[in-house]
Amino acid sequence: MFLFLAAGVFAAVPIQDRSLHGAQAAEARLKVISAAQSYIGTPYRYGGISRGGLDCSGLVFLSFRDALNHTIPRTSANIYTWAEKISTAELQPGDLVFFVTTGKDVSHLGIYTGEGMFIHSASEGPRTGVMYSSLDESYWKRTYLGAGRALPWDAAAAEAMTAAIDAGRMGAVNGDTNGTAYGGNFDQGGSSSSQRNKLVWTDPGFFAGFSAAWTWGGFIEGAPSLFRGFTTVATVGCKWSEYRAGVELRPEWDFALGVFRLPITLSIGTDALQVFGGPAYTFGDPSLSLSGGERSYSGGGEWLWEVGISGAFPRIEIGPGALSLYSDLAWQPYHWEDGENFSFKPDFTANFRLSTGFRYLWRF
Repeated sequence: MFLFLAAGVFAAVPIQDRSLHGAQAAEARLKVISAAQSYIGTPYRYGGISRGGLDCSGLVFLSFRDALNHTIPRTSANIYTWAEKISTAELQPGDLVFFVTTGKDVSHLGIYTGEGMFIHSASEGPRTGVMYSSLDESYWKRTYLGAGRALPWDAAAAEAMTAAIDAGRMGAVNGDTNGTAYGGNFDQGGSSSSQRNKLVWTDPGFFAGFSAAWTWGGFIEGAPSLFRGFTTVATVGCKWSEYRAGVELRPEWDFALGVFRLPITLSIGTDALQVFGGPAYTFGDPSLSLSGGERSYSGGGEWLWEVGISGAFPRIEIGPGALSLYSDLAWQPYHWEDGENFSFKPDFTANFRLSTGFRYLWRF
């Protein structure tokens, strides 16, 4: 308890009130940014204060401790109280930005890195953990509270920072993607070159993907085995915000009907849920083997159509893309041959498909 109180008293002494000016102030800011950047990819963990997991204030706390061997307050609210308040127009790399994401008081913060970007540990959203975000993003613009200064800034510090940028030690302000700061590479958005030049799944833009799934049978008439067939999907599309749309080629082997289908579909939705539909050509003559004999259907050698819905479990981001377990429910409009009467179980079997498998979508 004594050590905790002692740390709190020490943290109450603002760094900006110390004799740290000019090149030393600029150097301190670069060190803090570089320290924060070293935690990129660390997962979010409430109350976390290690590379095993960090919350937003834990990231700022460790960045100052690692870079300057200085203990600052531990929570977002206490850091907000401790920091010197400045206007957004005064923001410089190494300053702090604060947000009200829950309730009415400050609940989130990050370290500003220049050009409207900041590094922070996000707890929710399409991506979580330590990463870079933009103050121009709608969510952060809506929840932005204000800016704070924990490190000195004066004309001499500005001159030293400009010199560091010109020397290629930091590209967060002037857009030099080859600049480094204490081993950390920064681009014009303030993120590391290795982090931002490498596309990640949540970035907007074009994507491609491949899926493979098992088609189930065994619980409806005419498909006595658990294995009814196999389906794959090759897709290209465009992703924006949390939504995406794509064109898909869906080769399907249906052993219950004895046919091969080739649907060409359009899909639209989110990572968790999409709808799809389009024309589908059937190779072979569809028929089911029933206890009373064969039941034949029309549609072989013709273009019909396929519609469906696809749902996925939360993705696992791997490299520039995302892997997920998914399931399709699809419908193909085969019709029983002339002279046959409607029979629910086999006719439902012929038209309905349930598939489960894995898909990987990647950015390019």
